Amino acid sequence: MAHSQKPVIIYGGSFDPPHKGHMALAAAALRQLEPAALYFVPGWRTPFKDFQPVPFSRRCGMLAKALRGAGLAGRKGVSISSFEAGHRRVVYTFETIGHFQKKHPGAPVYFLMGSDCLAGFKQWRRWRGILKKASLLVGLRPGYSPGAAHGVPFVALRGRFPRAASSGLRGALFLGEKPSALAGPVLAEIERNGLYHDRELRYLKANLSSARLRHSLAVARLAMSLAPGLGLSPQKAALAGILHDCARELPGSGVAIARKGLAGVFPGRKSENMLYVEVISKAPVLLHAWAGAALARNLFGVKDREVLEAIALHATGAPGMGKLARLIYVCDLAAEGRGFKAAAWIRRLAGLDFPAALRAANYVKLSSAFSGGGWVHPLSVSLWNSLQEKKNG
Repeated sequence: MAHSQKPVIIYGGSFDPPHKGHMALAAAALRQLEPAALYFVPGWRTPFKDFQPVPFSRRCGMLAKALRGAGLAGRKGVSISSFEAGHRRVVYTFETIGHFQKKHPGAPVYFLMGSDCLAGFKQWRRWRGILKKASLLVGLRPGYSPGAAHGVPFVALRGRFPRAASSGLRGALFLGEKPSALAGPVLAEIERNGLYHDRELRYLKANLSSARLRHSLAVARLAMSLAPGLGLSPQKAALAGILHDCARELPGSGVAIARKGLAGVFPGRKSENMLYVEVISKAPVLLHAWAGAALARNLFGVKDREVLEAIALHATGAPGMGKLARLIYVCDLAAEGRGFKAAAWIRRLAGLDFPAALRAANYVKLSSAFSGGGWVHPLSVSLWNSLQEKKNG
């Protein structure tokens, strides 16, 4: 049935961060359909994400910069909608489409997306209802094949579009990189507001040696790559990896603040607090882990208990520590650039059999301490005993 009205295009997503691929899709949609309106609709939260999104206002700020950089700002009909944010909850696509249908009664509605979204489209809430209300307008990206749509009908945009996933760009930003898929004004906005761990990275660059910074980034990179297979958030893994050695080069390994970190991670647990005095006299360098947890909480506002535990225990481990703490413990030993002979082997093993990699990392750390005639932290020994019990149980 022919429509006399110009169409309306809805472009929903996290836009976390907005990148050149988003802008390329929007520009092509404007050329091909000449719509009455194109709405960018950043979500308050999205149902398929395993990360804590950048606040809505910050994402809107980046999106406005991206639109200006792409020459789309001020173009008639192009706007950023706060509809989903107004609900302060996950808003599903069928709800968003219904809203704009009411706003433009009788106009044909298109929902814009990249072809990488097609494979999972049938998992969307009320996906059949979406197709009744709107047509999918799809930009084909590298790797697309006709079977990827799984029978979902769509209108293809003319041309091919660059592959640029926000999740991969976030990973690069977490490591201090400046992806070319992000426009200069967007990168400037990220730096100005300290987004994607930029504030933490700037602190490390100012307070750590280049070698220690490289190690911290290598730990974060390895942790991010292993996190999905362990059911962990790559974002949390990156944060814990970046900050695990943040106090490593403070005078005296941060003795003055280490107790605060210990108390914050192990409140009321006498066994861990009693170790504080022993560590000061026998291996004060280990205090940097507890001091790092204190810095993370007090300087950077980290409240996540799993992240703080991972920072505090990365050097010693402990029986009963959580999955993120186990991950950072292994990555600290096995990250690229480590001098341990077994590091590369454990790094490969971690992707195949993580419990075995954890046992191997614990063994290497204990062996290194024993062979050097140094003091062995009781928590490391307790970790060994608990792992052997689980292995043999």
